[in-house]
Amino acid sequence: MKINLSRHRRKGSGNFGAIHARGTLEPGAERSWRGRIRNWLRMGEEGNALVELAFVAPIMMVMLTGLASFAMALYSYQELGYAVSSAAQQVGAEQGLITDPCATLESDITSALPGWTVSKFTFTTTITNSSGPNTFGPLAGTAFTCTSGASDMTLNEPMSVTVSYQYSWFSIFTWRPNSTFTPSGNLTVTEAVLVE
Repeated sequence: MKINLSRHRRKGSGNFGAIHARGTLEPGAERSWRGRIRNWLRMGEEGNALVELAFVAPIMMVMLTGLASFAMALYSYQELGYAVSSAAQQVGAEQGLITDPCATLESDITSALPGWTVSKFTFTTTITNSSGPNTFGPLAGTAFTCTSGASDMTLNEPMSVTVSYQYSWFSIFTWRPNSTFTPSGNLTVTEAVLVE
């Protein structure tokens, strides 16, 4: 190994550093401008990962927030569906025992969803009797009442309940400079039962 090193020094006439530096460049790089640019681009690759992260991280955060927002909306939709289904079956089974089916539906649904804002609910009920369907609503909040609906409830006739809830999405999807986009949508569930 010493022999090879000394021969290399003799060929370079004592200018070992310059030969070593020229050896790392591409052939002809010291003369052409393309070679110089290629070498200059290869020199600072240490910060590339940080630059890529700066571009990718916001996109990943928006995607993760969107997935979380969608999952929470789906969970809320299922909760609303279970509450409406349970309330409709209970009211349909109490034909002749209740005086205001709409108020009973409203109280059953809102009590099954205690953390939800009552003023964001909109209720619609269609009770069918021998003369045809009678629709009550849509009414928002706690003002949902239909005392005449108790007499319309007929054995083995359908009754349907539709409930909408104003649902607010995560704010990352609603923020835009000078945005007119509204941050909410409606979760709507319809349940049909036979009066028993």
